[in-house]
Amino acid sequence: MLSKTLLLSLVFSLLSITGLQAQAALLALIFGDKVASEKFHLSIDGGLNVSSLPGLKNQEPTLGFYFGLGTFVKLNDKWALTPEFKPLSPRGAKNVKPLNDYSTVLILKDVSYDFALNYIDIPVLAQYKITPKLFISTGPQVSFLISADQVSNGQLPTDKTVDVVEDMESDFESIYLSIPLEVGYSLSNARKGKGVDLKVRYNIGMTEMFSNTAYGSTNGSTVQIFLSFPFIAEAE
Repeated sequence: MLSKTLLLSLVFSLLSITGLQAQAALLALIFGDKVASEKFHLSIDGGLNVSSLPGLKNQEPTLGFYFGLGTFVKLNDKWALTPEFKPLSPRGAKNVKPLNDYSTVLILKDVSYDFALNYIDIPVLAQYKITPKLFISTGPQVSFLISADQVSNGQLPTDKTVDVVEDMESDFESIYLSIPLEVGYSLSNARKGKGVDLKVRYNIGMTEMFSNTAYGSTNGSTVQIFLSFPFIAEAE
């Protein structure tokens, strides 16, 4: 089931390439050539989050679409800083123990529970070029919780299947810290919105995600697979 969902999500991401390239070009047009050079430029990033909550019994990974803005600040031929702003970064897990158990009050039967979380991620990474196309990056990331829902799926006494979405934001910490480890490869040159970088990033959770410590404990785990579309107007 996971592989089928992953395939559909990858297809969706690939279908978005043209639109992402157009948005990268639009950013450069709005902000001008000062943010479209080899030394300093913007990018549009989009792809997949595969997240889980290790430490919770029987939990399963969940998928989400990851999207945001990146910047590139060249320090020298090998090193660069890449601060980012990612307003769409979903996390969570499936098949979790519920915070609010509907089966105990006979509202639903055969119930499964998921956590659907959404964060704004702000990573500030240092990038090192191994070759002209291959690079690695790491650094701190702070994430701000935007929403946290428990999604309960089960059957009513009438046997109708329903989803019950309940706000559980107060049970999660509002700020979450992690350390991303990234490997990237430049698939093409970043000229006039035609550049494409493939990035794979693993986020190591550094802080507790739950404020309700009586429920359980997890630092989270997220793998991100995404395409980055830098825009460089002209060669220097």
